[in-house]
Amino acid sequence: MKKYLLLTFVVLCLMIAGCAVPFRRTLDNYIMTGKYDLADKLIDKEKKDGSEYNDKSQLIYLFDKGSVTQMLGEYKISSDFLQQADDMIDKLYTKSAVDETYSFLSNDLALKYTGEDFEQVMVDILSALDYMYTGNFKDARIEVKKVNNKINLISDSYGDKAIYKDDAFARFISGFCYEANGEINDAYIDYKLSLREYEQYNKYYGTPVPEEAKEAVIRCARALNFRDDIQEFVKNYGDVSTMSESDLDKKSELLFVIYDGMPAYKVEGAYHMPVFIGRGYNLESVDAYAQGLTFTAFTAQDVSAMAVKNLQVRVGVILLKKAASGVVKELAKQIPILKYFVQEDKADTRSWRTIPARFDLIRMAVNPGKVKVGLVFTPTDTMVQNEMDFDYKLKPGEKKVVPVFCY
Repeated sequence: MKKYLLLTFVVLCLMIAGCAVPFRRTLDNYIMTGKYDLADKLIDKEKKDGSEYNDKSQLIYLFDKGSVTQMLGEYKISSDFLQQADDMIDKLYTKSAVDETYSFLSNDLALKYTGEDFEQVMVDILSALDYMYTGNFKDARIEVKKVNNKINLISDSYGDKAIYKDDAFARFISGFCYEANGEINDAYIDYKLSLREYEQYNKYYGTPVPEEAKEAVIRCARALNFRDDIQEFVKNYGDVSTMSESDLDKKSELLFVIYDGMPAYKVEGAYHMPVFIGRGYNLESVDAYAQGLTFTAFTAQDVSAMAVKNLQVRVGVILLKKAASGVVKELAKQIPILKYFVQEDKADTRSWRTIPARFDLIRMAVNPGKVKVGLVFTPTDTMVQNEMDFDYKLKPGEKKVVPVFCY
């Protein structure tokens, strides 16, 4: 009888161990339920005891720590982790010849993870947002400026197949930072580049061109009295109505940055190819109400759509490497010393899973003083709306940037 009880106990223990919730699922759950402190502790525990952040995936750890500490409002700590990630990306740009060679005998998981193209750029965007949330627009602008070099390298590597040639979101928040610092000419340049790139976003990712991007361009052009540019703009977009720069200076501005939904993540598809799987979005719409005015959120960066499309652009490169790897493996199997190093092919399914599926923005100009703002969220899966209230005391000309996490 005791034997049967012992056997039952062992079987139950094995069942419990086998049903343990995977690290990523637990982390996703903590983030979706707003338990960011538990998410942070789980990441630290995994770093110490688990296998998710092995020596080939240290960048993923820095990505996750940078994101979650930002959720916790620990902006300085977040910025530090993101800076470490940025430094690591630079160091990994020149890949190890030994790792590259071994990956032909095994798979891309033998390589240190360098991040998807948009992930590398997102490091600088999140870092800029860390500064913007503390009102430090000067240092935020420095972070966004790093995007230029990365984008140029990325674009050059794809040649005429490149579609990710600039980042509209980065350009827009850069223009906002310049405007906050009173540098209207520089703001105009970045707003104009942002609008141009949003046209490409619409083409490749289906992201609508925001009216706010148009308004920012024409407002700055009028302030600078760039008559030829204004004429060209009106020809392309019509006569867009907007507040003058001088009137805007008398107002206060709020920029709500909404983190909408869990991002797409990679799985292994046919022929051991990595494929991004989208998880949709959490919000159908977001509206803000203040001083009798209504403002509606617009999509500033559809991260999941970019992930799917940009990986598709790389399919040809990945397939060529897999074909070459297959040839190398077959040859290595004929050599006694090398055949023991040959491993089965696997897709590299690593990705940054603690950024949102989409960034939405609400930009609102209000009268200075005591300001009460109501945000109304309409979820995608229910008609029941959720509300959040914010109270601020704002000075004339002040610009305040506020994160809202809606995973």
